[in-house]
This record gives sequence, C-alpha cells and structure tokens, in this order.
Amino acid sequence: MYVLHAQWRADGRLGVWAEDAGAFRGRAVEGARHPFACAADEVAGLLAAVGPGPAWLAERGDERWLTLRLPTLGSRPTPSPDLPVGSTAKGLELRPWRIPALLFDRPEAAQLLGELFDPYWPGSTVELPDGRTAELAYGASLRWLTGVHDLAWRLAGRGRVLPALVAEPGGWAARWRPAHDPASRREARALAVGCPPAARAEDGHEPTGGALFTAVLEALTDHETRVALGPDAPAAAGGPDWVAALRGPDGRLPAPPAPELVARLAAAAAGTGPDGSLRLAFRLAEPLGTAADDPDATVVAETWRLDVLLGPVDRPSLLLPAAELWSAGPGAAALARAVDDPAEAYLAELDRAARLFPELRAALHRTRPTGLDLDRAGALAFLRDTAPALAAAGHGVLLPAWWHRRPRLGLAATAHAAPVPGSVRRAAQADRDALLDFRWQLAVGQQPLTQQELDELAAAQAGLVRFRGQWIEVDAAQLAAALRFLAARRDDPRLDAAALLRLAADDGAVVDGLPVTAVHAEGPLGDLLAGRLGRLPGAHRTPAPPGFTGTLRPYQERGLAWLDALGRLGLGAVLADDMGLGKTVQTLALLALEHARGARGPVLLVCPTSLVGNWQREAARFAPRLRVQLHHGPGRTLPDPAADLVVTSYGVLQRDAAALRAVSWRRVVADEAQHVKNRAARQSRALRALRSGPRIALTGTPVENRLAELHTVLDFTNPGLFGTPESFREHYAVPIEQAGNREAAARLQRLTAPFLLRRRKDDPEIGRQLPAKQEFTVRCTLTPEQAGLYQAVVADLLDRLGGIRGVERKGAVLAALGRLKQVCNHPAQLLHDNSPLGGRSGKVERLVELLREALAEGDRVLVFTQYAEFGALLQPHLRRRLGEPVLYLHGALAAPRRQELVDRFQSPDGPRVFLLSLKAGGTGLNLTAANQVVHLDRWWNPATEDQATDRAHRIGQRRAVQVRKLVCTGTVEERIAELIDSKRELAEAVVGSGEHWLTELRTEQLRELLTLSAEATEV
Repeated sequence: MYVLHAQWRADGRLGVWAEDAGAFRGRAVEGARHPFACAADEVAGLLAAVGPGPAWLAERGDERWLTLRLPTLGSRPTPSPDLPVGSTAKGLELRPWRIPALLFDRPEAAQLLGELFDPYWPGSTVELPDGRTAELAYGASLRWLTGVHDLAWRLAGRGRVLPALVAEPGGWAARWRPAHDPASRREARALAVGCPPAARAEDGHEPTGGALFTAVLEALTDHETRVALGPDAPAAAGGPDWVAALRGPDGRLPAPPAPELVARLAAAAAGTGPDGSLRLAFRLAEPLGTAADDPDATVVAETWRLDVLLGPVDRPSLLLPAAELWSAGPGAAALARAVDDPAEAYLAELDRAARLFPELRAALHRTRPTGLDLDRAGALAFLRDTAPALAAAGHGVLLPAWWHRRPRLGLAATAHAAPVPGSVRRAAQADRDALLDFRWQLAVGQQPLTQQELDELAAAQAGLVRFRGQWIEVDAAQLAAALRFLAARRDDPRLDAAALLRLAADDGAVVDGLPVTAVHAEGPLGDLLAGRLGRLPGAHRTPAPPGFTGTLRPYQERGLAWLDALGRLGLGAVLADDMGLGKTVQTLALLALEHARGARGPVLLVCPTSLVGNWQREAARFAPRLRVQLHHGPGRTLPDPAADLVVTSYGVLQRDAAALRAVSWRRVVADEAQHVKNRAARQSRALRALRSGPRIALTGTPVENRLAELHTVLDFTNPGLFGTPESFREHYAVPIEQAGNREAAARLQRLTAPFLLRRRKDDPEIGRQLPAKQEFTVRCTLTPEQAGLYQAVVADLLDRLGGIRGVERKGAVLAALGRLKQVCNHPAQLLHDNSPLGGRSGKVERLVELLREALAEGDRVLVFTQYAEFGALLQPHLRRRLGEPVLYLHGALAAPRRQELVDRFQSPDGPRVFLLSLKAGGTGLNLTAANQVVHLDRWWNPATEDQATDRAHRIGQRRAVQVRKLVCTGTVEERIAELIDSKRELAEAVVGSGEHWLTELRTEQLRELLTLSAEATEV
C-alpha cells in the first residue's frame, strides 16, 4: 500500500512525497533518510496512476529532498496512521528525516491540488506505470491541502475576493485576498482547526495550523483569481501600478504604495457578515446493484440516491448523515452539544439550498428529511448543473470520482497501410499522401466499442450508462448522429495519411459534429502518433554519415535523427534551433545520409542572396560527395536533374517560378524561412507552389511578430496539416495573443511538437558548448545640437496629431520616431547635409571610445546600425578616428563582394572593426572572429537584435562575447528599451512588430514617451 503526502513549503512551493508499506517492513535505515519514503520517480509514478492530469504535472516537478520533523521511536520513524503496518503513541519524539519528493511551483501546485481533490475517494486500487496494481490512499496532509485549494478555487470563481497591498520580503505586492461569506468563513474556520500535524512538519518552519492555513489559502486564492481573470480584460492604459499588478504574473509593485491607499484597501477587506453554525453537504450515490453484479456489462442506471450530510462548521471531522439527526444516537448528541437547536438550523440550511435546487422542496415536506431519490435524468442534471451551484453557495458537494474523469463518447479512427499493387515499399517508409485502409468506430474515450456494446448503448438512448465498469454520459442526439455517420462511411474505407495526421494533431477535431477521441495507426505512422519516433532505425541519435566530413555534436546528432525520421515518414520539419547552433550542418548531414542510402533526385535549397555562396562553400566542405549546382546570377542555366543539391535565392525563386515549378524535387529546404512569413507575398506563394517530397524550414525565429507567421512556416513544411489560416487564427492566434490563453498555448505546443524542433542557447547541454555572453546598456547623452533637434521633432509631431486620424496619424508617428532615432545617432543623419560628424553626437563619441578600448585590449568588434545611409557616413569617420581600416557591409553590395568582406574579417590578420547594416548583416553570417558586438541604434524587436548578436555568439566562438547597446538617456530610446527589457518574454508576441505598436498610443502617452528629460543633454 502507498500513501501520498503533501507539504506546503515556507518558500511557497508544494512538495509531494509518498510512503510505501512494503518498504517499511523491509528497508533498513540509511543515515537520516526516511526508510519507507518512495523515491521521487516512484512518487511521479503514483501521481501518474491517479489520472492523466497528475501524470502530466508530475513531469514538471523538480526532484528535491525535504527535511521533515516526524514522529520517531528509537532510531526509526513511525509510519503514518494511513499505513496498515501498526503504530504506537508511546515513547515518540519528533526528529528530522530527509525525504525524496517532487516540488512544484505555485501554478503547477494549484493545478495538481485541483486534480487530486476528491473527498469521496479516501483510497483505491490503482495500476502503476510498471503494470503492478497497488492500494493508494491520500494522507491527511494531502487531503487537507486539496480542501484548502478547493476553497480558494471556489472563492475566486464566485468573485469572493478583494484586493490588498502587502509588504513581502522582496518588496510590496498587490494581492487578491479571500472575501468570505458566512458559509466560506465557517469552512475556513473548520479547515484551520483541522490542519493535520503532518502538514506542519517542515524542519525549521513549524507554524500553527491557523497560520499555515491562512498562508496557503491566501496564496492559492491570489493565484486562482489571476487565472480566472486572465489578460482579456486588462486595466486601462495609464492606470495605477497596483491595478496593473493585480493582473500581472506575480503582483510585484515597482515602488511602495502610499500608506493611505494601503489603509483604505485594508478597511474594505475587513467587512464581514453573520456566521451560521451548521454546514450541509450533498452526497450522490450510484444505484445499488449496478457495480457489483457484472462490472463488465453495460447496465442502464435507474435509481440514484442523494443523501444530505450535516455538521457544525467548527467541527470538520463531525459530518453525519441527516438520518442521525433524528435518532437518539451519539451523533445527534454530539450535534446538540455543538449547535443550538440543530434540527432548526438543518431545516434553515436545507431551505437555503432548495432555492438553488427546487427538488429539495419535496424532502422538506417530509417530517424528517434525509435526502431524496433521483432518476437517471435527475442525477445527470444534478451532476451537470446543480452541484456546481450548491458548491458556489458554500454547501459541500461529494460527487463520484469518475464524474470529473469521465470519458467522452466520440469517434475512433483506426488505420493501416493499404497494399500498393506493383510496388515495394520499405517498412520504415511512409507517404503522407498514401491511401490507408481505414475504419471508423464509435468510441468511449480511447476505447472503440464492439457491435454488441454499440447496440446496448443505442438501446439505452440517453443519460448515465455504466460501460466496462465505468459510468459515461450518453447523449441521444449525438449517438443517433454517430450511427448515421458509421452507416454512411462503411463504403468509404480509404483515407490518406495526411488526413489521418490532421485528425490526430487536432485535440478538438470534429467530424460531422462528432468529436474524434482516438486515432490509431500501425507502422511508422502509429509510432509518430504515439510519440515513438525513437523506434525507427537511428531515430534517437544518428552519427555523422559516410561522406560527411564534419563532426556533429550530440544535440546535432539528435537533430539529424529527428529530420531523418520525419523524412522517412514523408513528413516535413521545422528546424528552429537558435542562430549559431548549426542548422546548416545538420541539413547537410541529412542530405549526405540520404545520398549514402542511395537516394537520388535534386534537392532545392532556397536562401537569402547573402547566404548563397555560404551554402555552396559549406556543402563543399562538409558534404563533398554531393553534386552542387548554383542557380543564381545573370548567367544561370536551367536546374540540372542530375544535381544532388541546387542552391538558389528567394529573389531568383520568384523570377524563375515557372522553371523551378516544372522540376519534381526530392526535397525543398527553405533557409531563414522567416523571409516567407507573409503568406500572401509572391516569393512565399512561389515556394509553396513547388512540387516536392518532404520539406524542411530552417529558422532561428519561427515567430517574430505574430503566430500567423508560425502557421505559414508550418504549412509550407506540411501543407494542410495545421488547418487553414483562418481556423489557426481562431483556435490559437487570437486566444494566445489577445487573451494569453495558456490552455490554447499548451494545445499548440502539443500540435506542433512532433514537427518543430527548437533548441536554445540557454539549454543546459548546449550552453556548456558556448562561451559566456555579457550584455550591457551603454547610456549616452545628447549634445545641445541634438537636444534642440529632438525637441523640434517632438513639438512638430504633437502639434500635428490634433488634426489627423487613422492611417495618417500612424504614419506621422512612425515618421517622427524614425527622425528621433536619427537625431539620437547624429544631426547629420537627420539633416542629410553631408556635414562633418566630429563632436556633434554624444553617441558617436561614445562609440569611438568603446572601439578604442576594445582595440587596446586586442578585441575585434562588430558594429550594427539599421541605417545603411548613416553607415556610409560613419565608416570614413571611424577610419580616421581609429587610425585603421573599417569594413562596411550593406545591402547594395553584390554577393561576391559581401563574401570578400566576411573572409577578410575572419582572417587572423584582417581588419578589427566591421560595420554592418542590420538588415544585410544581421542573419546567416559567421563572424566568430569578433568577440564584441555594438548595437549603435536599437531595433525595437529583440529577436532581430539577437539574430545580429548571434553572428559572433555561435558554435565556433571560443571567447566570451560582450554585447553593448547604445541608448540616449532621457529619450524615447531609453524609455522603449526599458519597456522591452521588462517584457522580454512577451516581446516576440507583443512588441515584436517593430514600432507599429507605438502608433496606437494616445497623444498623452506619446507626449510622456517622447518628451526629452532633464538628464538627456550634456552639462
């Protein structure tokens, strides 16, 4: 037997651990470790046995050791009372014991406690992940914590909360606090009194039951209220900080609030109502005889019993059936001692409940009401509608455990590869367009129904039905629709693999109004659907193949294996590793592997113009056996069908669309695939129109501005698999971007996970293979000339905004922002007068200082600017001031000239300063000779800046990289930089669209954002 325990830690995290009765009998004491505590992985297995929700959450828990003070007899701890192994109360003392546990942060802790809450289930036989069955019970601490969470969840759901401002160790915070009504206050008092000693056993932190209850309830109420609110009704822009913090992720305030405000909120939260003395609970019991006669039979449920329980609010352990109230037994005597006139109090509470549940009126008319019988329809109505209403009103509701985990009635799709006459197909190869032998079945959850079971369900028509030992809900209209659907599809037994994958990928898939609850397949497609790509040969980790001359790192071997496994299934892939982690190398390794296996036919690789030569050289270096054709330049010829790899650019693809579309490509690879994120652009349409086998998209930024870009890239690799752009926007983009819907985000992650591989530089394994990166913000001041120009631009904009609207207003704001950034760079950039640069810009002077310091240290530097025109002015100025060559790369240079500059800089004795325009030099280039990066003017999209930085901070860099971002103090540059840094985790989805989001600000907000502050200019 196993018992699950829980511990709310002083740091606000939830620890879950377990006892094993068998281990108690046989395991020896090892130092200070608890001898019958389960290992952390065993705890995860026990949670997995409870249900899919706890199983998913268990994977997110951290394995840690807890130190708890537990009853000890001699040198051994005694078991908890929940273990049937004997115990004693004599000679016990509290001693600390180390216990392996899973620790959960507050969001996962709240979700787990909600999943585990089940007062009707003190224990049960469960099936463990290893196939064994065991008795599993909840310990007193876990039962208590789930009860506290349930109270917090109900308070938040009913809006029974009030704001409060509290001082915490890390500073002030805005929190949501419980606002009790009489019923919830009684429940809270009962929980506080009933806090078990085991819940207070943390070594070094042993609060009273009331103090621990208050801390847990307030923490969970605050969290559940933020979840219930969501971000879809944000506070008005420009509102108080504490109001915004009430909707923020953690509630912290940037500064202490005014004492008067703290006092007003505290006074509002102190209001209370009258307390009652008795609490009711309603327990729904399954029909007698249906569970024991034949658990495998499909039995129609007839009579359900709803019993009323009651007890004093301050005695949570005393909860009696109402029948005992009318007896002369010990229960009635105990009630009489705890409650004045318990019969009258019971009838008053029953009358209050009857306002929500009118069927109780019949029970009230009896002399001694104890409950009532319900038919199938009444029981279903109680479960669906009445029970939540009673719980919200403060009554206890005890429902059968299966109700919260009941399976859905829907369709199951089962498929296996159809025979292909006249051809031989390898077992490991599948074609997404191949036809499959296909069968639709009605299913309950994941379990298809036999014909006999289907007939029995059809006979039941509706309501609650016991099926294979569990209760399910059957809707007559849905069942009739399912039968009609099955009859219509019996003569259509074929389906293509792509359609099957679409069904499996969509959690909300519906066919003819019926949910698809299960998708099964045989062979490689089945392995993909079940997450078993590792069963395919070499799919876990593939070493460098014959003909590949490089060395793959372990994560690159796994990337190669993943690309290969999906390719052999006929599926496309999005390799979205961070810039600099070797997407080029992994792709060339895949092509070399397929070539070594005998695959023939040309592969088309499309990339930006600046990378065409790079791909040609990298292919010659790493995969010399591949025959490479460069389809680029004015003298280009038609693609050679005998080539293994044809390299072209997006511009040539657009111009030669007809010729390239005429070729049947074995594969198509799109490098820097964010270049085709606009689905309607001509080059994006030309790319999707190519005829090819499995496709690969390479991008370090799968989402720059909006989730629609992710759909465009995914739809290129696997056309149609992720639905239409409209359905993707409705189900994912709008809920995630506008409402911050975590459930939709989790669904999207599950949907894309098999087809999108993303590794980041901060992943622990990869981070060890990269040098450190240090980022600094360098603040510069404006010269008086710059300050005067800056104020003139702001004044002109604010004067114009009064008379313009719509698109014209947005254009004016964007134009003014561009001029302000030019002023911050240098007056000559705004004035376009080719005047000298020296001594007129605080930023340029600071840049010269930084470059001199770097060169004195023997470092080499990349300098990025988003303005190519300003770069042309800056290059000769830097060359004169530094007294040495300065290279300059920009978009107007031809590809050979660009490569010549890169080669010069990468050479050991090359120039030490490389000036680049952000658009031309910010992606694709390998510039690891530099170990310093300077962003002269900020591009207000963090992803774009990170791409540019990754020209130096990438695989192959052997020195620590320093990144400096120049910002003019007191200007719009500084204010927006601070805003982006404070919201960096949301920047790609919210701020990532360049400056366009600024055009939506009101004039007052723009004035505050743009106005020059006192510290902006030199003194």
